[in-house]
Amino acid sequence: MLTSSPIAFFCSQSCPGDVILRAQDWANARDSQSAPVIGGFHTPVERDVLRILLRSSAPVTIVLARAVTGWRPPAPLSAAIRDAIATGLAEIVSPFPETHRRTTAASAEARNRHILTLVPTILISHAALGGKTEELARAAIERGVSVQTFASPHNTNLIQLGATALA
Repeated sequence: MLTSSPIAFFCSQSCPGDVILRAQDWANARDSQSAPVIGGFHTPVERDVLRILLRSSAPVTIVLARAVTGWRPPAPLSAAIRDAIATGLAEIVSPFPETHRRTTAASAEARNRHILTLVPTILISHAALGGKTEELARAAIERGVSVQTFASPHNTNLIQLGATALA
């Protein structure tokens, strides 16, 4: 799936309600013919988007912030993830060696930066002002990755960085 121009999805831990609704609408509009969505799917909004994508049979790549060996899908999504893997609509990958068995803040940041090397475009639903997701947006823009966000007064910081606002 990584060969067919995926789009990465990111969102800060906290996210305003209007942006959550836009992220859900975006995910609901995707289907099996859409470009694959890649991400860590770690924050609440990212997990919600993953749940919607799995339900709609959209192709998904989950990038872990730890080794794949011994990883178990989160309980509410485990059956949906296993079914999507079995049908070829999802894959689990990791940039970490088999000895890296724990997710840490540092490994999550390294994973997110690794994702930037795999995609031409990222969609950042929301980035808290001065937060790690905003830093990721800045790094993506510096790398020449296209950054998109949802049109919202809460995303002014991303737009000022150079992100394109989606209507």
